[in-house]
Amino acid sequence: MSSVTNKRIKLLLAGISLVIAGLFIQHSLVGALISFLLALFIFYDEKIGILFLIIFVPIRAFLTVYNPGFKIIGDIIIFMLLLKTIYTYRKNPRELFKFHPFELAFFAFLIIGTISALITGVSIKAIIIQVRAFGLFYLLFYIVNKMKVSKQDINDFAYTSFFYAVFLSLQGLVEKISVRTLFLPEVWQQMELAYTNAQRVYGLMGGPNETAMFLLITIIIGFYLLEKTKGKLKALIFACLILIATVFILTYSRGVALTLIPFLPVYLFVTRKFSILKPLFIICVSAFILYVGVEKATSYVEDYQARQEASNEEVSKEKDSKASHREKGINRFSGAFSEENIALSNADGRVYYFKKALDVFLDKPVMGYGFGTYGGSATLIYSSPIYDKYEIYGNFYSDNQYTQLIAETGTLGVLLMLITVILLIKITWDLRKDFKFSPILIYFIIAAVVSGAVYNILENDVFTMFYFIILGYAYRYLNGKRVTT
Repeated sequence: MSSVTNKRIKLLLAGISLVIAGLFIQHSLVGALISFLLALFIFYDEKIGILFLIIFVPIRAFLTVYNPGFKIIGDIIIFMLLLKTIYTYRKNPRELFKFHPFELAFFAFLIIGTISALITGVSIKAIIIQVRAFGLFYLLFYIVNKMKVSKQDINDFAYTSFFYAVFLSLQGLVEKISVRTLFLPEVWQQMELAYTNAQRVYGLMGGPNETAMFLLITIIIGFYLLEKTKGKLKALIFACLILIATVFILTYSRGVALTLIPFLPVYLFVTRKFSILKPLFIICVSAFILYVGVEKATSYVEDYQARQEASNEEVSKEKDSKASHREKGINRFSGAFSEENIALSNADGRVYYFKKALDVFLDKPVMGYGFGTYGGSATLIYSSPIYDKYEIYGNFYSDNQYTQLIAETGTLGVLLMLITVILLIKITWDLRKDFKFSPILIYFIIAAVVSGAVYNILENDVFTMFYFIILGYAYRYLNGKRVTT
């Protein structure tokens, strides 16, 4: 382990200690001050900012439960990284204005959505929130692409991500077996959840889908580490992969699981690395066995809790009810396309809002109504000026990226996003064989296309944060800029 890494570990521990202190001193100003102090670490080592983001951005919901000041922790670190980048190139400002074509297409997409929103009459605050949701983590590509990146930096990124996933997985197991009674904020413990949702691991991220996405990304990173390690460390990573995979199953995230169906055959076709199948099979089988054990342990704890709280007759009824609900939880995957679910989706779900989006598109086919008008982050806070016109009642999240893009940006926005994706596919194709992170780049492209049908994937902080960091590393490698892996 190099001295640089040792120093970085000390900085990480110092930053984590500050944040833990902020959880006990529950004052917004203290949280904001700690966030600012962490950002200042960047002027000593900008790479520590990337590691801070990996650790704190995914659990921001957990942190803000105890200290609302931590709400700005990701934004201020990225802002400081941007300032450091500008400062680094102060004597060569032309470098700051060199962009890949995909960036130009993405900028044009943001401009179209903004102009259209201004024409519609969306408030400036709502537009800023939506532009932030789409563009904040893109800045990580811009920043990383202009850093001097070494092999050690990439290794630090990979190990930090992976072993942090191990920590989150252990917390997830405790949450599951304790039936959400341990190591969660009290307000989360008291959340009223449907029984099938209560069976899912939400984690410190506060949501099963977000947790599943983080774990799956780090599983792919784990295979990169597995390939480059030997001896006891290799065995440890293998065991950790089984743990992470188990908790991934326990999230019951159908949307994230669906991304694996096209990813594996595409990856094998592109890379021809069939040797991955053996360790993958062992990990999957082992994870399923551990999953069954965890479910049985959870069932025992649930029954014990029921016996403590009810009479023998009530316990018997509770067992029958729980057995039925547990079966529903396990069948989340097999029932994803059931007639009942499809009917509900048509009545008041993704299909319903997609049909509404088509109505919106037909009225505004060129540029849409703009950011902050249909099922995004901004509409959850400020609602939308078009909902009354289209008889949409209450604020909703579209849970479909295509729906949002069609309604908000029209033909021009969709075409610009399509160009952006095609150019990103070109980068991924050029790196398909010789770059060690090529598997995860392939996954990101497939996941974006597949998950876009069930999530607002461009607003998923975990997905976009990891993607743009790794894409920054990849693009430097593609251009031969001081990255060797």
